[in-house]
Amino acid sequence: MRGKSLLALCLILGWCFSLNAQDDVRNHPFYVFLQRDPSGLRELLFMDALTGDLTMVETFGERFTIFGRSVLYYEPSTARVMLATPEGETRPHPFVQLSADATRIDWSVASDGKLLAWTETRGNLAAGLTTITRVANADGSDQREIFTETRTDGIRALPVAFDYSQTALFMDYQPDGVDALTAFPQYAGLFSLSLNGGEPNFLPGEPGDFTGAGFGGELFLRLELTDDLTGFDLHVYNLETGFDRVIPALRLRGAFSQAGDILISPDQRFAVYALAQIRGFGTSDQSVRTVFVLVDLERMTQRSLAEITTFVRPVAWTEDDSAIIFTSPQRDGTWKINLQDGRLEQIAEPTYLGLLQPAGLATSDE
Repeated sequence: MRGKSLLALCLILGWCFSLNAQDDVRNHPFYVFLQRDPSGLRELLFMDALTGDLTMVETFGERFTIFGRSVLYYEPSTARVMLATPEGETRPHPFVQLSADATRIDWSVASDGKLLAWTETRGNLAAGLTTITRVANADGSDQREIFTETRTDGIRALPVAFDYSQTALFMDYQPDGVDALTAFPQYAGLFSLSLNGGEPNFLPGEPGDFTGAGFGGELFLRLELTDDLTGFDLHVYNLETGFDRVIPALRLRGAFSQAGDILISPDQRFAVYALAQIRGFGTSDQSVRTVFVLVDLERMTQRSLAEITTFVRPVAWTEDDSAIIFTSPQRDGTWKINLQDGRLEQIAEPTYLGLLQPAGLATSDE
């Protein structure tokens, strides 16, 4: 029954494949889902998009990232970066690992899976934090160190995203440990770095507020808290042309303390982001109200799309950009919201993570 419901989700997402189901399974696309247990156990579900067959992998891992034909994640109990595959196998990543004296590792994967960047953090607040950033092709070739820095102000650098041309890496400066206290990824000082090394260059308007940002093609979208602290303006930059426009903040009922998870549509006509109103943070009575905001990047307008009485995050656009797929960090499930009428619909019981492309189309085969 679960396989059938997930197969129905694939049809809803609108991602269809014409490959022969009798082909080598390595040529099949796979959808990846996650189910959580109160004990901390995580179950990765790999579903063959052509046959509906399911393969399950159990782990106590975290920070799951689609990477080529596998899922990249961190296993806290062993302090190892791991890979899980549609064949049900798990193994340590061959070259992205913590050094003996490192305390943290962060990574970013190019949208097409061709490149991987990772940053190791060493030291502590008292002695200073050193961050070492490396990049490599997905198969491990052309590994190189592109940025090393030591700071004594408690700030560390971490990779955020590759630029559309894959010649530069976007990174951020932020206080060590603050990411555990925010609902969405928040950025303090975004900068670009050539993959050939060199000096970091701050992006337009940076360092900025500790709020959300997003990248898509040549576009860089950045949220900024208004002067009266009642909302978030949206800055729209085209990093190639120098275009710079501000879309004024929405005036909504209640105060929203955090904003982020900007998701730009593949055709760059729209974007969506989330506003969060958090009450009783860190207590047993904590409650979160989320509002999705739809941005029209052609008309430079934004409007409230839906209000949801729990913590949710947008994770993907459907193929025709007519709907947004979203999930919740607090409960299993996958939902869809239609852009035209704001209608909400739960489309799967597990949490959607992403798509593994067929081996012939993927750029890495971990």
